[in-house]
Amino acid sequence: MRKYIIASIFLVGVVFMLAALIKYPPYQKQQPITIKENMTLRHISERNDVPLESLVSLLDPIERRDFVTTYKIIHKPFRKQDIEKSRISEAVKEARAGGIPAKAVIPYILWSMAIAAAGVFLLRRKNINKIRRIWLIFTVVVFGIIFGASPNPMEVIVRFHKLVKGIPGNPLILVTFSVVIVTLLSLIGSRMLCSWGCPLGALQECLHNIPVFQRFKKQHKSSFAASIAVRITLYSVFFLLLFGILNINQGGPGSILYHHFNLFKVFSPYQLAPFTLLLIPVFLTASLLFFRPFCHTVCPFGLWAWFFEKGAFYTVQKVNPEDCTDCGLCEEACPTEAMKAMNEDKKGFFKPDCWSCGKCIASCPRGALEFTRTSKQRRGKNPR
Repeated sequence: MRKYIIASIFLVGVVFMLAALIKYPPYQKQQPITIKENMTLRHISERNDVPLESLVSLLDPIERRDFVTTYKIIHKPFRKQDIEKSRISEAVKEARAGGIPAKAVIPYILWSMAIAAAGVFLLRRKNINKIRRIWLIFTVVVFGIIFGASPNPMEVIVRFHKLVKGIPGNPLILVTFSVVIVTLLSLIGSRMLCSWGCPLGALQECLHNIPVFQRFKKQHKSSFAASIAVRITLYSVFFLLLFGILNINQGGPGSILYHHFNLFKVFSPYQLAPFTLLLIPVFLTASLLFFRPFCHTVCPFGLWAWFFEKGAFYTVQKVNPEDCTDCGLCEEACPTEAMKAMNEDKKGFFKPDCWSCGKCIASCPRGALEFTRTSKQRRGKNPR
């Protein structure tokens, strides 16, 4: 247990360093201001790395306006509004001078602590299902509703690609630390970040856990082959658009494909792209039938985490195969095809995602499954 505590403290320390860089970025004042007439206030805030709420309140306080009016102001190109470019430039400078709100530091610290704690719960194997139900609600409320889904893994991956492209508003130190942290979290435990720390994923799973369409959900689990094909296709299109290989609005805001699919903004509804508004009922309804449909089809970090899952230090393993009676309870409890692939001993790179949710561990009456170090299983050692 001591080594887990030490690892958790180290992880919190690294994230705290990132939070400090976000709060007090030494490079932000030198970053040039980018404003184009076809940009909306949302695009301007993203390109210049300032909070949208701060920018809008400096230009025109809108707290008392209704949602539709506010949404139009944020998503309408400023050239079509009665706002001068010089005024926006001054607002960006003032928003930068104010820095990032202090509360922006807190989510990064809590996020890392939550993932570390979830790993400890899985290792202990006690009351996993009960703890997870409470944990999902905690993740939605704290990391989603209270903190507005910031940080979130999808944003980290998109900002990394925007940095490589050279799009302003993506500081090197901030983006690099973010990528390192989400990668480390992915390597420590298979899908731990997505499974236990993602507010959008938790929201989808909460809907999936509603006791409706039970027979359908047991008989029709998401096809891994279909989901990985969709994820790779969307990522490929995003990459080709971003770097101008598909020369459609090259370098403009519309070239960021994921902006139009970013359901994380459901926790900050003013920032939702117009097309995303249409997708919300689709994905929320699909969540009742399928396990985390957004994660399995759209999220680029889902693809990232699936890749690094192959080298995760901790995964669900059948550590006592002699105790397994092939009862099939673990496959039934597993929300994906991961346990089926494990029982069939499928080899190769393209294997279904394991979300480390612990449902298979809790369902096994013989204790044949554990969340344990991958190396032990590979060497054929019994961790007990």
